[in-house]
Amino acid sequence: MTDYIVTVKLPKHPLHNPKDKKFGACPIHGSSCTDVTGAHHSMLVRNSSSSIEQVQAEFEGRGIHVTRIETVEN
Repeated sequence: MTDYIVTVKLPKHPLHNPKDKKFGACPIHGSSCTDVTGAHHSMLVRNSSSSIEQVQAEFEGRGIHVTRIETVEN
């Protein structure tokens, strides 16, 4: 089993201001986020039996653009 950090890019939010970031629930996974209107969001995918390619395909199959996947070394 492998853990991954997956970074995705959402469409530009009309209220996004990089100098006035808004704290709240992440639009992707609901946990705390320091820039909810920002385009880039990262999440931890734990204990996956999937390859990097499979993880990417799962997100992109839901219409979410993946910009990066990193393996977490324990």
